[in-house]
Amino acid sequence: MRRKVYGLFVTSIICLLITLANQISAQTASPVEISGFITDQTREPVINAHLRIVSTNVGAVTDVNGNFTISTAPSFPLELSVSAIGFQSKTINIASLPPEPLRIILEEDRQMLQQIEVTANRLSGFHSQRIEPIHVRMLPSAAGASIEGLVRSQMGVASNNELSSQYRVRGGNFDENLVYVNGQEVHRPFLIHSGQQEGLSFVNPDLVESVEFSAGGFSASYGDKMSSVLDIRYKRPTETAGSVSAGMLGANAHLEGAAFNQKVSWITGVRYKTNRYLLGTLDEKGDYRPNFTDAQAFLTYEATPRLSFEILGYYSLNTYEFIPQTRETTFGTISDVKRLRIYFAGKEENRFETGYGALSTIFNVSDRQQYKLTFTGFRTFEEETYDIAGAYWLQEIDNPFDADDEGTQIGVGQYLQHARNDLYANVISANLEGKHNSSGGITSWGIQVRQESFRDRVNEWEMIDSAGYSIPYRGDLLELAYTKNAHHDIVANRVSGFLKNQSSLAIGSGFLMIDAGIRASYYSFNDEYIISPRILLNYLPSRNSNHRYRLSGGYYYQPPFFKEMRRPDGTLNKDIKAQKSIHVVSGFDYYFHKMERPFKFTTELYYKHMKNLIPYQVDNVRIIYSGENEAKGYAVGIDFKINGELVPGEESWATLSLMKTEEDLLNDRWIDPATPGEPGYIPRPSDQRLNFSMFIQDHLPNNPDFKAHLSFFFGTGLPFGPPRSPRYMAVHRLPSYRRIDIGFSYDLLKSRWMQNNHLNLKNMWLGIEVFNLPNIDNTISHYWVTDINNRQYAVPNYLTSRRINLKLTATF
Repeated sequence: MRRKVYGLFVTSIICLLITLANQISAQTASPVEISGFITDQTREPVINAHLRIVSTNVGAVTDVNGNFTISTAPSFPLELSVSAIGFQSKTINIASLPPEPLRIILEEDRQMLQQIEVTANRLSGFHSQRIEPIHVRMLPSAAGASIEGLVRSQMGVASNNELSSQYRVRGGNFDENLVYVNGQEVHRPFLIHSGQQEGLSFVNPDLVESVEFSAGGFSASYGDKMSSVLDIRYKRPTETAGSVSAGMLGANAHLEGAAFNQKVSWITGVRYKTNRYLLGTLDEKGDYRPNFTDAQAFLTYEATPRLSFEILGYYSLNTYEFIPQTRETTFGTISDVKRLRIYFAGKEENRFETGYGALSTIFNVSDRQQYKLTFTGFRTFEEETYDIAGAYWLQEIDNPFDADDEGTQIGVGQYLQHARNDLYANVISANLEGKHNSSGGITSWGIQVRQESFRDRVNEWEMIDSAGYSIPYRGDLLELAYTKNAHHDIVANRVSGFLKNQSSLAIGSGFLMIDAGIRASYYSFNDEYIISPRILLNYLPSRNSNHRYRLSGGYYYQPPFFKEMRRPDGTLNKDIKAQKSIHVVSGFDYYFHKMERPFKFTTELYYKHMKNLIPYQVDNVRIIYSGENEAKGYAVGIDFKINGELVPGEESWATLSLMKTEEDLLNDRWIDPATPGEPGYIPRPSDQRLNFSMFIQDHLPNNPDFKAHLSFFFGTGLPFGPPRSPRYMAVHRLPSYRRIDIGFSYDLLKSRWMQNNHLNLKNMWLGIEVFNLPNIDNTISHYWVTDINNRQYAVPNYLTSRRINLKLTATF
């Protein structure tokens, strides 16, 4: 017995010594390095992917090029775990030290992409907000389903017109926003002057795969505008699918698919929109006939693994006809109530026809070198025609609670408005881009040559007759209140290019991502050269991985693009120069979990210093420029956003923006020569001091197929002044914009009577929406009434009232 115990003891000692020897040998052996790079299926590097050797604490994080290096003991075989938010995790078995760097390809996780705003940190554009386009179908919006509807609720964005898809960003106007589709800039119509005339935006949300939005401080790879960039990429389908949607505001359908082992993919969509139902709530009654249609298709063809082609085609026809009849508007305060009545004759007819095409050739020389050559063409023909006569009566109401009180007549008159405007524009371009991955980072460059031609014909005038006298009153001289007549034929060329490098540095216990670049361009119309250096910094601490720190800045020029170079009287300023803005933007992101659900808090502080500004005034959505570089200005503010899952699987968010923007006209003077000094800094037309937006999604606790969606907007009033008056007179403020829209949807396929259907559908959503739930009269602009004493009254033009919309959406 003793021998057995002694033998067991000796065997245990020997095993212990062998184990200790192996551990000492492993500790004293020289470590080895395993290196490689990680990409997605499109050969784009995956940034901030985490790698870990299973059963150890040894790991690494990929840099801006997707590269990694792990130092470990030479104890093969081993298992390498790879994970990145937005991608499917994978484990790799390594039998021995690899003779060359590993190449790891990760596949996108479609389920995680539903929460991409909250959790994704791929950081292909690490200073932009990523927006999930799936929310478009759920967003209750009077303007219809559009990507711009989602953008309006993002940080730093403001809009006070539910009939328009346009938006302002951090003190800028509608024309200061860039929109890219598949890497190419797209344009919107030029002559639209009201939200009810505006049709469908270029972007079809059914075709969209990804959306990134930057509210300022964006990269040098984007063009020359002063405010923001919206970057949209269309889908490359891998299987057949489609959708159909119809409601009281229009209908749309799309179909997608792939063929020849997915070498060919295609996606196409058609849309029809009419806002006649909404326009019936306006004070101006009449026969509205708005009809907006478009069709577009995106095709890809992979000839070889290295060579592929992309084609995007677009056509739209928007027509707007209006035969006004009457208008009655009551306005003022409870102690000073006035009523305006107008009887109309005549009509308005507008037509906007637009076509766009893009052909791209993509050549991958290697996994680290890519070239792209793109040709684009944009053409628009726009006609604006109206002859409208109106006879008006302005009354002062003595008893606002008496519906029969006709009040006291304080103004009576007539007016006649006439316009015969047409514009033909053609923009063609050739764009060559390159991308090179190396140990020093990702170097990108691009060169674009663009020709712009415009044929502009303007003939507008207005006559006002108040109490039998023509306004303005000149005794025996008959003078029109307003006139503009011009004929222009313009052909100009632009040459632009950029060079930038994305790299990363290990600083302390984290990574500093750097995007540094420079843009340059030349415009033949005014013989002007501009150079725009830009830099973006993003710091990712490793120890506290739920924090992100950002800093960006640079020069952002905006060369004139037809509308800016045209003075109010229709003449062109051939000496016009590019507007200039210097951006400084700092930001902080904080990722956290609450109630076991992911959330993200973001804040950005910014300052813009602007020179060579071209002052403008806004009438509804029409921007009227002075045509002169005669102002300097600034914009300063701070934005906050929090988003996450208030209920599991449903993302919601809220944003708050505080902003101030002013400008100083360099040569303005008071009308009264006896007034000393100058007006100095005055609010810009986009000076909306406070803006709040919120989008909330919810569903029944025991029935997630019944959903509720609410959008809320609040913005303080914008400055305004009398029409065609000096800019410093715009000291009045519109009332605050307040808007609540709510929608409910239910998947009919989950109902009992549809469970045995044979329609082969994925889902069928029935939705009901209530627009302007509190029925608030929001003011978009003013109609000015002038009496014989040249006294003016600002009569508010209200936006839409409460309306209910039904829609049905099916996907297959």
